[in-house]
Amino acid sequence: MAPKLISVRQPRLHEVIGNDFVIAGHGTGFEATVLWDVLDAHDNTLGSGLVSGVGSLGWIRDFGNTVSLSSPTIRGAQVMLRVYGSDPSGLDPPGSDLNTIQLTLFTDLSAFRLYEVESGDTLSAIAASQGHNTTVDDIVKANPDRILNPDLIYPKQVFRIPLFR
Repeated sequence: MAPKLISVRQPRLHEVIGNDFVIAGHGTGFEATVLWDVLDAHDNTLGSGLVSGVGSLGWIRDFGNTVSLSSPTIRGAQVMLRVYGSDPSGLDPPGSDLNTIQLTLFTDLSAFRLYEVESGDTLSAIAASQGHNTTVDDIVKANPDRILNPDLIYPKQVFRIPLFR
């Protein structure tokens, strides 16, 4: 098996992103061409572009790019980030060394905080005390890997609490 020449370190699986976010990792591409796109649940493209700073001619370099989406207001949608090498032949779309990362998009996201659940907490109490215009639904959507049933949360769980402008 050939070594993977493009690797994404950030964002990671299930992270929360806003319209502007950072893609970071290391890689090399044909003529230093590595691309990114974000797809919604229906495979519609919400944004795409070129990852700059990658290596060429087999040289692997670290990269870190802030990218921007120009999507309409979206609150808690599951989206797919793809980062991949260019395929000039068009025979193997989307391209080589495909990285796919499932993320949660809140276009009006200002930031998020981490909150450790304490005994007696409820999601509604957490949203009211820790959030900034945050709802229970926002917390559930921001934690698809951590909240399987909104009525069952446990002490010591750590949740992402989205904060909005």
